[in-house]
Amino acid sequence: MIVAIHQPNFAPWPGFFYKIRQSDAFVILDDVDYQSGNASSITNRTKIKTPQGELFISVPVKKGATLIKDMLIDNAQSWRKKLLKTVQQNYTKAPFFKEFFPAFENEINKPHTHLAALNIDIIKLGCEWLNVETPIHLSSELGIESDDKNERIAAICKRLGGNVYLSGNGARKYNDENLFNANGIQLQYTSFVQRP
Repeated sequence: MIVAIHQPNFAPWPGFFYKIRQSDAFVILDDVDYQSGNASSITNRTKIKTPQGELFISVPVKKGATLIKDMLIDNAQSWRKKLLKTVQQNYTKAPFFKEFFPAFENEINKPHTHLAALNIDIIKLGCEWLNVETPIHLSSELGIESDDKNERIAAICKRLGGNVYLSGNGARKYNDENLFNANGIQLQYTSFVQRP
């Protein structure tokens, strides 16, 4: 039973969906701190390709909340039209754009108030497009209260009956393999390679 866990990124990259597909249960980690001002944070933004190179598109958020699940979208800003226009201008000639853009546009235009809700809807839409049927759970609904990253992950795996934790490669530096072994959980890493 393979469990994978990830924060709800905005319009995530293909490796995110690969990780979901490779697992038997996927957990959206929505009850951890939102990384405000972190240059590598992609909870409210994602990169797209443009003729001038990579460009970030983002969803504006209000200050004040601590946890990802509580982050409010700053809908006082008129961000939706600009974001959709940027995507349309840069991908209108891409294969399958006409099939996929209307559904993406529909999600962006829904009256979401919380960032996590928007991101989760887009993640589920991506799974639908890719025929990924892995069950998705929210960590906030699992009742896990440990503040230690490794203990929290092990507890989530055990709650879902998992004996394998599928981790992203970026977590190699902080994963505690001994702790996972002590909990009967095998640690594996994703092997996704982005095509050029």
